[in-house]
Amino acid sequence: MNSIIDMTLPMLTTFGKTLRIPASPQSWRGRVRLTLACIAAFAIGASTLVFAQDTSAAHEIRAGILAYQFSNYQGAVEHFQAALKLDPTSTQARVLLANSYAQQYIPGDESAANTEMATQAIGEFKTVLKDDPTDQQRYRSTVSIASLSLNLKRWDDAREYYMKAIELNPDDAHNYFSMGVIDWTLAYPPRVKMRDDMHLTDSEMISDPAACVSLRTQSQHYVEDGIQLLEKALQLKPDDDDAMAYMNLLYRERAEYECDQPDARKADLKAADEWVDKAMAAKKAKAEKTTDAPH
Repeated sequence: MNSIIDMTLPMLTTFGKTLRIPASPQSWRGRVRLTLACIAAFAIGASTLVFAQDTSAAHEIRAGILAYQFSNYQGAVEHFQAALKLDPTSTQARVLLANSYAQQYIPGDESAANTEMATQAIGEFKTVLKDDPTDQQRYRSTVSIASLSLNLKRWDDAREYYMKAIELNPDDAHNYFSMGVIDWTLAYPPRVKMRDDMHLTDSEMISDPAACVSLRTQSQHYVEDGIQLLEKALQLKPDDDDAMAYMNLLYRERAEYECDQPDARKADLKAADEWVDKAMAAKKAKAEKTTDAPH
C-alpha cells in the first residue's frame, strides 16, 4: 500500500544515524481516522436540527445516522442521498453524506474504487462549502478536504485547504503539522536520488559543492517552510512528539545541502540531534502520564 507516509521508510538511515520515521502508515492513518471521526461525531451530534426539515427527509436522515452508527456506511450513503432528493437544501444531510463516503476510504489503498470514494467525499464537502454552512461545518469540511487530498497525494489541493483551515482556525496545531509533513515529503526525494546517483554510503554526506547547490535549489523552499510550520505547531502543542521528530528530519535535510557551509551544517546536525532527544522525552512523558492515569 502506498500512502503519503508509505513514501517514507519505517527506518531512515542517514549520516550514520538510524532514525525512526515518526508517523508510520498505521499512526498516520490513525490521525486521519481520528480527524474524520471527530468531524462525523460533530455532524451526527447536530441531529437535533433534523426536525426543522421536511418530515420525510428527517426520517431518511435519522435512518442514515442509525446506519452510520452501526458502521453501515454504504447504507448511510443511500439514506442521506434520499434525504437530499427530498430536501436538496439540507446542509446537514450533505455533511453526513460526505462523512459516510470518507469513512469508506482506506488510506494507502490506491485502487480506482477507493480513490473514487475519497473523490466523492471531497466533492460533497466542497458542495457544503458552497451552501450556507455553520462556521463549524465550514471548518470541518475544509479540514476533511485537506486531509483526504493529502492522503491522495494531491499536494497543491492539500496545501490550499490546510491554508484555508488555518485562516478559519489559526489555533489548530494539526493543520500546521500536516503542512510540515507535506513539505518534508516533497523535500527528501531529490536528496535520496542524488545520494543514490553518487553511490554514497549511509555514513557519508554529500560533499560536492555543485551537488549541494543543486539540492539546495530543489529542496530549500520546502525545508524552510516546513521548519516554520512545525515551529508554529509546537507553539500551539508543545508536547507533539511527531512534530519534534519531523523537525529533526527537516534539519537533517538542510544539513545535507550545506556542504559549502560547514558551520551551518554542524549547527543543523546538532539541532537535529536535540530534536530527537526532545521527541523521545515527550513520548516518554506521554507514556508515563498514561500509565499513571487512574483507570
